[in-house]
Amino acid sequence: MLRGFRWQLILLLLASLLFAGSAFFRLVREAENGAAPPPVPTLQPSPTVPSPAVQPTTANPAATLPGLTAMSSRYREGLVGEAQRLNPLFAHLNPVGRDISSLIFESLFVINDYGEAVPHLVRDLVISSDGLDYVLRLRDDVLWQDGLPLTADDVLFTTALMSDSAYAAVSAAAGFWRTIEVQKLGDYLLRMRLAQPLSSFPHLLTFGILPEHALRGASLDELAQHPFNLSPIGSGAYQLGQLQVSAGGRIETALLALSPIYQRRPQAQSAHHFKELVFRLYPDPEAALAGYTAGEIDALANTAPRSQLLSLPGASAYTQVESSVAMLIFNWDETPFADRYLRKALSLSLDVPTLIAQAVGSDATYADSPYPPGFSATLPQPDWARFDLAEAQAALAAAQVDAEAELTQPFVLLVQDRPEDINLAQAISAQWASLGFSFEVVAVAARQFHERLAAGQFAAAIVEQRIGSNPDLFRFWHSAQHGDGGNVGGVSDHALDELLELARGEIYDIRRAEYLRALQAAFAEQTIAIPLYYPLYTFVVRERIEGVQLGYLSASADRFRGIQHWAWAALAS
Repeated sequence: MLRGFRWQLILLLLASLLFAGSAFFRLVREAENGAAPPPVPTLQPSPTVPSPAVQPTTANPAATLPGLTAMSSRYREGLVGEAQRLNPLFAHLNPVGRDISSLIFESLFVINDYGEAVPHLVRDLVISSDGLDYVLRLRDDVLWQDGLPLTADDVLFTTALMSDSAYAAVSAAAGFWRTIEVQKLGDYLLRMRLAQPLSSFPHLLTFGILPEHALRGASLDELAQHPFNLSPIGSGAYQLGQLQVSAGGRIETALLALSPIYQRRPQAQSAHHFKELVFRLYPDPEAALAGYTAGEIDALANTAPRSQLLSLPGASAYTQVESSVAMLIFNWDETPFADRYLRKALSLSLDVPTLIAQAVGSDATYADSPYPPGFSATLPQPDWARFDLAEAQAALAAAQVDAEAELTQPFVLLVQDRPEDINLAQAISAQWASLGFSFEVVAVAARQFHERLAAGQFAAAIVEQRIGSNPDLFRFWHSAQHGDGGNVGGVSDHALDELLELARGEIYDIRRAEYLRALQAAFAEQTIAIPLYYPLYTFVVRERIEGVQLGYLSASADRFRGIQHWAWAALAS
C-alpha cells in the first residue's frame, strides 16, 4: 500500500536527517562560542528616571576641562559674569543665569525666528471675540525632569508668584500680572482674563514655568534664597548635572546634560547631537577671549567688542541685530522741539547712515524703523535716510517758533558715558550746527543718565529702547506713558496715540499689520523721534561646529533656539 508513496517517504527521511545534522552542528558552534544567548523578554515601559539633586562641588581653579575631538558630543561656551540663580523668576536680573535657565525651563509660548510668539507648552489657544479671554490647553505629554507631569497647577503657581506684590521690587511684570485673572479649568486647561485687549499677550507668556510640587509653600522671599536656585528641576531639553566652584566660592563651570525625560518626546528622538553643554564662567571679556585661545571653550556670544570676536582664530562668526533700537528723542515739554517742523529740520540735516558708519562702525547698523529688522511688523521708512540741507532750511522756516529767542540758546544733548554714543552725539551736534543750533554733549553714567531723563533735564538724548519679545510700542510713545512710563520725552500726538491703541488692542493679525504700517508711517511723517542704529549681536563658534543659525533675538538666550541642530562637522547628518 505504501509502494505509491515510497519516493515521498525517501524524501521525508532525507529531510529529517538534514534537520538533525543542522541542529547538531548548531549546538557544537554554541558550545565552542560559549553559552547560548538568553531569550529576549517582552519589552515593558521604561521606568521614570528622576533628575538627581545637584550640589555645587569644589573644583581646582587651575584645572581645565578636557579637550574635544571632532566626534565629541560636548559643547563648551564661555560666559562673562556670575551665575547667581538658575531660576526663570529671577533670570532677568542676571544674564548668565538667564542663558543657562533658558535651556532647563520651558515656556507657554516661544519667540520664533521672525519675532512671532508661537505655542510651545500650549497645545491649543482660543481667544474670545472681545480679546479679553484666553483659554489655553496645555500639552499633556510634558514631564518635569523628576518624572512628574507638568500641569495647569504649575502655571498657576508661577503666575501667582509673578503677581506677588513683593515681586514688584525686582520686576515691572508684577504690576501687569496683578491685572490678569488666571483660573484652572482642568488638569491641562487654563483661562486667563485680561483687563483690556492686548494683542501682544502671547509674547508675554514666554516666561519659564516653575514646578509647583518642588516649591510648594515657599514664599517669594524664601524662593530668592531657595536651594532650588542651584539645583533646578525644569522640563527643558537639558538638566543641570554639576556646578564646579572655586576655592573662593565662585561658580566657575556649569555642566548641563541632555535630559533622559525630554528625550522620550517624539520630536526629540533624532535631535540634539550635543549631549553635554559646558558653560565656563569668566570674570571679564579678556579672560573669556584668553579661554577661547587656550582651547578651554569653543564659543563666545557678544562678550567682547565685535572686532575682537571676529579676530579669534578658527572661528565662524554669526551676526544678527539685537532686539533694541538706539533712538534720538526730543524733550517735548521744556524745549521748542514739540514743533514737528523743527524736528523735521533737525532730521533732514543729519546724514545718519554716514554718522553711524563713522561713529559706531561695525558694532551697529543704521536703523530705518522703530522696530528691529527681522521682526514681522518692521516697515522700513526711506525718509529717515534722507539728507537734504535745503529742505531742512525750509522746514526750519516753517517752524512755529521764535528763532532768535528760542533757538540761539545752547541745548543739552544727553548720552550715556559710552565711547560710541559720545562720538555719535558729537558728530550729530556738529551737523546741527549747520542749521545754527548749538548743542552741548553731556555724557553721564547710566544711573545719572536715567535720573536726568526722568527729570526732563535734556533737549535731546540718545536712548536705547529694548523691544525684546514684546512688540508693543505703546510703552515708549503713548502720551499716557509720560511720567512713570517709558515715554521720557513727553511725546504727545493724538493720531499716534490712536494708532498705538488700535494696534495693541487688535487680536486679528491682518488688521493689526495694517495698524502697524500706519503707525510707522505716522512716526516718520511726524518725526516723533529719529531712529539711529541697531546694535549688532555677534556669536562665534569653532568653524567645525555646524548647524548654527541666528533668527530674531528677543534675548541673548535665543541663540539656543536651534541648538538641536548644532553638531561637530563629523557628526552632522
